[in-house]
Amino acid sequence: METIQHRCKALFGSKWMRLTLVSLISVLLISVFGGATFAKYSVLIDDEGTQTVALTSCSEPEEILKQESITLSEHDEYTFSGFENNRATITINRASEITISADGTDHVVWLTEGTVQDALDAAELTVTDDDLLNVSLTEPIYDGMAVTINRVTYETVTTQTEIPFGTIEFPTRTLAEGKTRVLSAGKNGVQETKTKRTYIDGELVEEEVLSEEVTVSPVSAQVLVGDPDGPVSQLIPSQEIALDANGNPISYKYKVTGKATAYSALGRPTKLKPGHVAMNLSQFPRGTKLYIKTPDGSFVYGYSVVADTGPAVTNGVCLVDLFFSTYTESCLFGAKTVEIYVLS
Repeated sequence: METIQHRCKALFGSKWMRLTLVSLISVLLISVFGGATFAKYSVLIDDEGTQTVALTSCSEPEEILKQESITLSEHDEYTFSGFENNRATITINRASEITISADGTDHVVWLTEGTVQDALDAAELTVTDDDLLNVSLTEPIYDGMAVTINRVTYETVTTQTEIPFGTIEFPTRTLAEGKTRVLSAGKNGVQETKTKRTYIDGELVEEEVLSEEVTVSPVSAQVLVGDPDGPVSQLIPSQEIALDANGNPISYKYKVTGKATAYSALGRPTKLKPGHVAMNLSQFPRGTKLYIKTPDGSFVYGYSVVADTGPAVTNGVCLVDLFFSTYTESCLFGAKTVEIYVLS
């Protein structure tokens, strides 16, 4: 009996043994008076790579996460493996916030995984091959990702612009210097231009001319311009005609003086040109070469060739009928007394 007492005294007299006993008693008291229970389950919680082990008597994953003070947003997701041999795994997938700027609006979506294309699908946004994106559609999403879509549109525009008409001037002795007379009015033309316009988010950034076509050609105005030195005859002699100080030919066969009138083709096709004249062919055969001017030299018709005839010259109404390019010039000339130098 003394031996047992001696052994008990030696055992409980040890400092380590006393501490162990106190700990066991403390646990027992906490269990009895605090209502605590011992952990039944071991749960591995994987929060996107951060792993912890929870010892718990809870069987529902929400209760386990609450016990471990782990909160989830409304967009976060988790998977629960279920218990096997009182062990389980909870895997948490945190949602990433993606902001998509398009069409003047910021669209915010939350996804736990996926690509930019998945984010666009979630936002119910579509892109065309022409649209511009700051990221690839296949790029994986991440939290805080910003995606910008610039809409590219095209427009083909057809415009018409006027082509100003030009003016063709005809010098003439039938008008005083500085005077003009319109033979025919001009008409502006039309040029049609097709342009491709490129817009980014409604703002014009580029214009490309696709085609230019003159749909209506301009018509030049024809104007007589008074020129006392302007030539009338368009015929050119085989050799230059020498003139004296008064403007009369130095060498000629003979000279006749008489009334001259004027005519034109009135717009009809003709081979005649200024310098061709009509005369009485019985007196002046076709091809007779002449030089014609007024006696005072105020009007010079110039080198001429007999190429036509008519009732007026045949009946003696006039000596010569002078051909002009236009009806207006023939009217302006009217009738004048002229000197006709027969050259050959």
